[in-house]
Amino acid sequence: MDFNDKRFGGRDNEKDRTVPPDENYYAGSFNLDKYRQGRNYDRNVSRYNNPDDYDFGRNSDYGRKELTPSEEFYKNFNTVFSDERRNAGNHSFDNSYDISSRSRDFRSTNPDSFENQNSYRNDIYSSFESRRVIEEFDRQPADRRSREIERDRSLERSEKNSRKSRNTDKNDVPEKPKKKRKKNKLRPLIAVLSAFLVIVIIIAATGLSALSKINYNEKLENRYVNSADLKASDDVTNILLLGVDARASENSSTSRSDTMILVSIDGAHNCIKMTSFLRDSWVYIPCKDTWQRLNAACSYGGYSAVADTIEYNFGVRIDGYVVADFEMFKVMIDCLGGVKIDVTEAEANEVTNHKGRYGNVVLEAGNNKLTGEQALAYCRIRKIDTDWVRTERQRTVMEAVFKKAARSPIKDLKMLRKVASFVDTDLTKSEIMGLAFKVAGNVSGGFKQQACPFDGTWNYTTKSGASVIGLNIDKNKEKLAEFIYGNETKTE
Repeated sequence: MDFNDKRFGGRDNEKDRTVPPDENYYAGSFNLDKYRQGRNYDRNVSRYNNPDDYDFGRNSDYGRKELTPSEEFYKNFNTVFSDERRNAGNHSFDNSYDISSRSRDFRSTNPDSFENQNSYRNDIYSSFESRRVIEEFDRQPADRRSREIERDRSLERSEKNSRKSRNTDKNDVPEKPKKKRKKNKLRPLIAVLSAFLVIVIIIAATGLSALSKINYNEKLENRYVNSADLKASDDVTNILLLGVDARASENSSTSRSDTMILVSIDGAHNCIKMTSFLRDSWVYIPCKDTWQRLNAACSYGGYSAVADTIEYNFGVRIDGYVVADFEMFKVMIDCLGGVKIDVTEAEANEVTNHKGRYGNVVLEAGNNKLTGEQALAYCRIRKIDTDWVRTERQRTVMEAVFKKAARSPIKDLKMLRKVASFVDTDLTKSEIMGLAFKVAGNVSGGFKQQACPFDGTWNYTTKSGASVIGLNIDKNKEKLAEFIYGNETKTE
């Protein structure tokens, strides 16, 4: 506590009053003789030597007299806490700071002693308000020091940031920016190609595994017709699809071919053409050297005999055949998730009302997604209309199969694995893989359909007591070549 502070009653002078003054404290700068001019001011005889006798009231004799340093100290000390009491307002104090209220033990001590100062301070601290004032004052230097330290740190940070931004320090060399790695523009392309390559490898491996389950037949040359007499084109591949009604007790290779569709993959016109051959067509079967219905050729000489007969009678080259029975047809449709077909009211009633004929299948009229069993029943409908309409239904289902297979290569693999064991063909594995890509590349060009015999080239007739379709062979040759090849036909 600084007694020079005006709030504590100090005076504006250079004297240090931080400790209780003593007469000898101001030796050399303070003349004590003026206080001892007479007997009344001699310390040894003064009536004010006893603290009990100190009266600092303004009207007292002591208040009107010159004071010794010790007397002045106690007067100032009393004034400080008298001011504090007045500043406290409504607060009341149990302790009085007048010297007259001190205890007897204290009054017997020297008021100028260091111990006496501590006693005064302890009495002062007995008041909460006084203690708060003093502690607040004592804290100010520490708080001020903290604020100074914080201000110095703030200035130091500001100066450092300013120097860094200006870069005025010659020794302060800025860090070189890290070189950014050049982006490899080919990296995304490489990633895409890598992913594509992996997919191709997986598909190829799965496809080869499925292809190994197919039943491969030897490709036999047609001995009954000269290949030079057949219409052909390097841009067109003709594959004969044969659907046989093979049952468990029958050999499929000797059964009659129920469905015969020549699928022409036309790269020149970017489309796929399908031509149905009616099974009741009266044709010459070269392997048997006889005239008979076309579907009888399979029972006479197997699958290759059907291809030979079509080549001989209609003059177009067939590059291979693929055979499937009814069971394979149903599995294929189911693996693709069904096909959407527009079913007429008559077709729905025919299938639904003849459960024994179509295997207890129910059809509904409208655009429906048909399961494998429903699609097979739909393709076999024949009682309500002609055989030309029946073949049209078969081509409609096959078109839906091709379109859906072209959109779902993953489903194609699943389908191929399940139907491979039902398939017979004279194509090689490499030819099958090549055909798959050709079909996928030409599906977008659309489909064209036709039935043989063509309009105006046939008539119903009776042969050996059976109703058959009589043909004009030459006209059908011409129309078939025109439909398949257009102006691109050539003769080998």
